[in-house]
Amino acid sequence: MNACLDDDYKILHKTFKSFINDEKIEHFCYGKSFFGRDLIAFHKGEFLGKQFLITGGIHAREYISSFVVMELLKDYDLPYGCFFIPLLNPDGIELCLGGIETIPFEYKDMIIRLNNYSIDFSKWKANGRGVDLNVNFDANWGNGKYNKLLPGSENFIGEEPCSEVENLNLIKFISRYEIALSLTYHSKGQVIYHGFEGGSKKIRHKTKILAKKFAKNLGYKSIISKNSVGGLSDYLCLKNVPSLTVELGHDNLSHPVGITNLENIYKNQYVSVKNIFDFVRNYD
Repeated sequence: MNACLDDDYKILHKTFKSFINDEKIEHFCYGKSFFGRDLIAFHKGEFLGKQFLITGGIHAREYISSFVVMELLKDYDLPYGCFFIPLLNPDGIELCLGGIETIPFEYKDMIIRLNNYSIDFSKWKANGRGVDLNVNFDANWGNGKYNKLLPGSENFIGEEPCSEVENLNLIKFISRYEIALSLTYHSKGQVIYHGFEGGSKKIRHKTKILAKKFAKNLGYKSIISKNSVGGLSDYLCLKNVPSLTVELGHDNLSHPVGITNLENIYKNQYVSVKNIFDFVRNYD
């Protein structure tokens, strides 16, 4: 295993476990991944009223987003209720960081074949079935510019909308709550995407305002989402939930963006999140 990935792997596990063991932080297992790993959501703040949602790790090689979500969880001190889900795709992240040994024996040959017979999974984006979770939601599903119709390391839409257990479990979980704002972290590019074309005029207007404010605080660019369908933010916009997709890290970085970049990437994140949450509460 690549030494840097090995270090990131160990730190990710240690950090994630520390939050599960922290009695001051509530956590929920909202289901299992395809390979049977727990899907965990953490919560801080009040349960009354609308809740905020911060997610990361839906694309395996973008696991830097998981670290950022966990840093936000650690720093969060607002009274507003907020769910933090750092690992939307635990099977994929395990594969990216831990290699083929993290895969159950009966699936190893299939996974290697889907990776063009390479055992280097550092660029893997998909889940354990070779489905890209962020093109699998029921939001203009299958009509994306880069969508693929066969399993692989990236961009495969799945057999049908929300065919993947990770996405089904997530939808069931968050549908119990009224979400004030969803922030979905990815990497890379230092941009904030907003305004899914399938969303209502009202929700597109609101996300435009929020994206501009959030982007200004971060020093990122605010960009209207185009040619992107089937994503978590897209799906939530259709449900009238204001949703922003945040691409972390400068575009000149290479995938996977490792933890050595975390300090620089995390700079201003919490202050910006705090400001946008305050704004949303006052806006509503």
